[in-house]
Amino acid sequence: MPTADPTTADDSRARATMTVPGGGQSKLINGVAVCDDDGCIVCGGIDVGDVSPPALPSVPSPATVMRHQLDDIETSVLIVGGGPHALAVLSALHERSLAFPQFTNQNVFNMRVGFDSLQKVGTVCVMDPGQNFLEEWHKRFEALGIAHLRSPAFAHPKAYEPQALVNFAESHGRTNELLNVPFVTQRHSTEGITAQEPLLYGLPTTALFRDFCSSLEAELPHQWLSARAVQVLKDESTGKFRARYTSGDGDGWVIADAVVLATGPAGERNVPEPFRPFADSGYVTHTAEFLSNGKAIASMSPRSWHGSGSGDARLLVIGGGLTAAQAALAAVAAGSRVVLRSRRPLTTRAYDLVSEDWLNQRHATRLRSEFFTTPVEGRLKMVREAVQGGSVPESYMKELRRLASTSDRLELQTCEGIHRSVVFIREGKVHVDDEVFDHIILATGSSSVPGLTPLYKQVEVEFGLRTVDNYPLLDDGLSWMPNGEDLFVVGANAVLELGPGALNLMGAMRGGRIVAEGLRDLMWSTTHSKAASAAVTANQFSLLDCSDDSDDSDVDSDGSEDDIDDDGA
Repeated sequence: MPTADPTTADDSRARATMTVPGGGQSKLINGVAVCDDDGCIVCGGIDVGDVSPPALPSVPSPATVMRHQLDDIETSVLIVGGGPHALAVLSALHERSLAFPQFTNQNVFNMRVGFDSLQKVGTVCVMDPGQNFLEEWHKRFEALGIAHLRSPAFAHPKAYEPQALVNFAESHGRTNELLNVPFVTQRHSTEGITAQEPLLYGLPTTALFRDFCSSLEAELPHQWLSARAVQVLKDESTGKFRARYTSGDGDGWVIADAVVLATGPAGERNVPEPFRPFADSGYVTHTAEFLSNGKAIASMSPRSWHGSGSGDARLLVIGGGLTAAQAALAAVAAGSRVVLRSRRPLTTRAYDLVSEDWLNQRHATRLRSEFFTTPVEGRLKMVREAVQGGSVPESYMKELRRLASTSDRLELQTCEGIHRSVVFIREGKVHVDDEVFDHIILATGSSSVPGLTPLYKQVEVEFGLRTVDNYPLLDDGLSWMPNGEDLFVVGANAVLELGPGALNLMGAMRGGRIVAEGLRDLMWSTTHSKAASAAVTANQFSLLDCSDDSDDSDVDSDGSEDDIDDDGA
């Protein structure tokens, strides 16, 4: 079903009104709430009598944005987080079912099922320190210089519509930004599929994905609160959750019937044990220092590092993923001599996915069954085995191999015993085993442990919740609370239930659908039919399946360059 063009979509959202705590009426002007009530604690009385909604831009601004402090904001669902998993949950809460294929056009779908359905009664508040969805995601991609995703085009935050990104590209004349994957198109070329379906396996450019997500954000009704959640409690008298937040404007509370924790993975930098005593010596630099400051890896200047005053410095880069490749190439470009050392031989993949069996529809159901029948204590091991460490895009791999074979500026090494290296500093040089370097660059990522996040620890202690290796122990509906109460976890922190794809875009889609099904009665005035409820377990990719095999599958695709608790080396 075609995706509505935001430049021609109905602008009724801009004329809607809503009641705010001050007692007056606020108007949504192009999605931004303002009001003309002198007593309003939100605006203090902004005259909007002569304001008319401006035309929607080609990539509209966020849908329902509130940047002011509100005392006791009330909402049906509070989503904590602003990444792709949070956007997928928001999308799924509004879409509610897979019923769209039976309708002939977007308007009929919207009126009967989708975003404009009069049956929708729930409201959603999104809390994140940023100003928009995927803000940190975009900063990281820019810092890493990622030109395109290593995820197929059917993996994105529009949880119930795998074709949505391709539809967006087609409607905007941007299908050239879906990079073909030859082995996929050749495999399907004689199997009678439609012209659009090979595009679903294309790799979207970063710009296309960014614009698609921005249009989706503008399309989905929500209230945005730029703040950081610090505490979640439950009011036993009302049965509602109370989430305390802090922001530049002060502290406040959000009262919600349900809370979805959709924050990204957080943890400490992975520093191989032999290098830890020298982490603050000035001779060791972790690439996270650049990413956290929004600096591009390609802009690194080895001359400014301790021990690397000359352009002819000898550097050791440790890591086996994209960041390591970029750091090595940047250092070579700056005139340094570089050794790139990884625990495993460098690998490249068309998609930065888990093992190929998880991509094969014939094996995906079996793997998921094996995962869910494994005791939770053993699931993290299965995840680490499936993720298989980082990989290097083909274009970077070609350049690394070219330099290694034609120049003395780059050497590629494999060393399984990096964690047993003998390291010491003598006379301004770093000695690693039997080699001497001027500086060490650690491109080893960060560990992903929810238990290290203060909010998760507070929630765990407050409600006496269970964890395994610091990961929330969830039920099959992604609820962390006893008896399936409405406190959900999605994203990498839900890895014990979502499996190896938890932190990736397909995991975002699946997590969003599961949460939406659990909250359907809260968001909609009537419940689903049984057919609609089956959407979560139905084969989302039957449109891609050209075989007689009807197995359920869930292709796990990349949304992150980090691995769960893996040093990337």
